[in-house]
Amino acid sequence: MFRFLLLFACLSPLLCASPSAAAVPGPASGIPVEHFLDLEAFGNLKISPDGKHLAATVPHGDRVVLVVLRRQDMKQTAAVNLEKNGIVSGFWWANNHQLLYKVATRHGPLDHPVSNPFLYMVDVDGDPRPVNKNEPMWLIDRLKDDEHHILVSLGSSRRHGIGRVDLRTGKIKAQKVSWPAHANSTYYLDNAAQVRGVRGYMNNEMYPRLWVLDGAGEWQETNNENAGDDAQYIVGFSADNSRAYLMAERSTGTDEFLEMDLATLKTRPLLRNPRVDAFNTLVSPVHGGVIAVVYLDGKPKLEFVAPDDRHAVELKKLAKAFPNAYVYPTSYALDGELGVYQVSSDLDPGEYYLVDHANGKAHFLAARSERLDPRQMSPTQVVRFKARDGMEIEGFLTVPRDRPAGTPGALVVMPHGGPIGVFDRWGFDSEVQLLASRGYAVLKVNFRGSGNYGKAFREAGHRQWGGRMQDDLTDATRWTIAEGIAAPGRICLYGSSYGAYASMMGLIREPDLYACGIGNVGVYDIPQLYREESVGSRFSRSYMDEVLGSSDLASISPPSLARAIRVPVLLGAGGDDRTAPPHHTRSMRRALHSAGVPVEMKIYGEEGHGYFDKANQLDWANRVLNMLDRTIGRGQGKGQSGPG
Repeated sequence: MFRFLLLFACLSPLLCASPSAAAVPGPASGIPVEHFLDLEAFGNLKISPDGKHLAATVPHGDRVVLVVLRRQDMKQTAAVNLEKNGIVSGFWWANNHQLLYKVATRHGPLDHPVSNPFLYMVDVDGDPRPVNKNEPMWLIDRLKDDEHHILVSLGSSRRHGIGRVDLRTGKIKAQKVSWPAHANSTYYLDNAAQVRGVRGYMNNEMYPRLWVLDGAGEWQETNNENAGDDAQYIVGFSADNSRAYLMAERSTGTDEFLEMDLATLKTRPLLRNPRVDAFNTLVSPVHGGVIAVVYLDGKPKLEFVAPDDRHAVELKKLAKAFPNAYVYPTSYALDGELGVYQVSSDLDPGEYYLVDHANGKAHFLAARSERLDPRQMSPTQVVRFKARDGMEIEGFLTVPRDRPAGTPGALVVMPHGGPIGVFDRWGFDSEVQLLASRGYAVLKVNFRGSGNYGKAFREAGHRQWGGRMQDDLTDATRWTIAEGIAAPGRICLYGSSYGAYASMMGLIREPDLYACGIGNVGVYDIPQLYREESVGSRFSRSYMDEVLGSSDLASISPPSLARAIRVPVLLGAGGDDRTAPPHHTRSMRRALHSAGVPVEMKIYGEEGHGYFDKANQLDWANRVLNMLDRTIGRGQGKGQSGPG
């Protein structure tokens, strides 16, 4: 809270006193490692329809709980506590007095949560309970003009479609089916809570179709991927419900944002970013119409669909007040006069502000983290370069704030996990900031196969494990050397999950480029991975064949190629990891040991895909720093005598 005492008495100007006027903080190297590992005080935070309460997710060890606060004094009035590995994966205000939420299970902070199919609720001053303990359901509309009912998508084996749920009794009244409903369908409701679109499957088809209700009240098929159409799905409606907005996934280039006239079902292109896909849409809290599209084009950017809408205008004001941050509305009161906004950046994990649009005032509510001073953090810049085949690759480079400009130094290249469809983005990253505080520049690379850059870019990563995806990381590393950012001989690879695999393959394919490799919760034994992931369903086998391939897997499997590695390696794993089981790490360690490669391994007994326990987090962070210090830190490698 050190700097928030300086902020916010008025909205124009927002910053009534500048944080820069305070004393200049000390060097980031003096920040204890533990401060970078502290859990966020809040995850997400939303205001109730009447503006009297706030609800927030709160990370708590191996779980994420939900709390309700009275806004007047910020006192807790209710809480949802979960069992081990349980997380509140989403929550919504049903009315002034009740919250709806979904629960998932997550075995490690890097794991993909597995959703519980039931919907739960809690009163602002009461106990949590299922909305209906017998019926799986997903919220599709909270019916803001009806405080006692919600609309849900039903997903049991005995019935599917849309149901109207009475929150007082939990009873469900199935809505009469008048559209082409199928199991596993997605229903699109307009701002009057009327179903205007359905996206689902026919029989055993591999891909979904889209049906839209036309002006005559008839359902028309407007998209069929099985017939070769580009995938389309509805992302919102106009304020008057006369138009639908769709996202079209083009076979080349990025996704296109379309406008459909619901009377004629004719579409026209509205927006298309040349570099990235649309990330999400923002809607008016009053009429529900789409007002803006968010693009993660390097730093987040907004394209306004309804630029004159009052809340679009207010959002522009806030964005202007925070030119180096991303301002995002998390929720509004029912009349739209009060709004909660999250303000975050590469230097700050985020703060929440309550903005009173009626009188132009804003008030600080809470910080996601209170132990890191943004003025001590290192800025992250967006970088782009050409890969060897001419494809443009985007990355995010963080150079220690105290490193003199134009001075090559130590660099850590951090490939992301996934890999297909996952992508890194600009923003605050506590692990990156920890490394930067110790003098290490960090480069994250959205190699081909990453999401956010269109279907063709994503599919360019298919069957490229250890191939062109790896070449992109190599090209990125060589680009940093050519640009005078990295000192040759003082570069290490460090990644988690698929990023751990890419780190080992980088050492194998470029033995003279990297000085060490660090793999965390990694997958390494590729033939074994194929066997593990191909069981269970026809879809699983088909997916693995498409993205990984099924032949000559040993040629892209690091344990089979470990003799090519000539630099020290650090491996970490969770003993209960179900995404990347620890036998992958043990296999990699055995291969390295047999090849005479210096290798250190630590398996954390009860951890999963990533580490929840604070002592384990600290132990792993120190092992990483020790490895970097020994290999590319002070007095190591070529170039300078210090990490920077």
